[in-house]
Amino acid sequence: MSQSSKNSLVSKRPGCEVTDTRPPIKYVLDVTIAYPNGIPLSLATFGLGTREKCDIAVNYKIYDATEVPFEDEEKLRDWLYEVYKEKDEMLTRYYATGEFNPGEKGTRIAFSWPKLIGMYGFWFGSFYAQYHVYSYLIKSIVNFLFYPFSS
Repeated sequence: MSQSSKNSLVSKRPGCEVTDTRPPIKYVLDVTIAYPNGIPLSLATFGLGTREKCDIAVNYKIYDATEVPFEDEEKLRDWLYEVYKEKDEMLTRYYATGEFNPGEKGTRIAFSWPKLIGMYGFWFGSFYAQYHVYSYLIKSIVNFLFYPFSS
């Protein structure tokens, strides 16, 4: 394994060397999402708005990265299994009682129509602009490669 700088992360797996120069991870965010009747929203129903109005519950837990055993694959696997076991128990409790954790009330967040329309407008506008930029670039490259001397 090669030498790494002070701010680099190097994989400790034998035969695999990955150097990452990003800052080290400080926190791990664990997000659990509960859907109505346990049926997740599909991208199509979400994008087209064909699903009836519903509440989606989200629970999150923040772990300090020092609590997560990244250095040992077996310990990390066991830790992840324990986290998923807790998530399964939370979802079972949520679907039975409407609460992720007993006595813990959530905060309801509602998006207004202007905000939703603005978000959709941004994403559709962004897609439209990217489509035209990439179409222009591809046409230019094809014209340059296949028709270099035409005017």
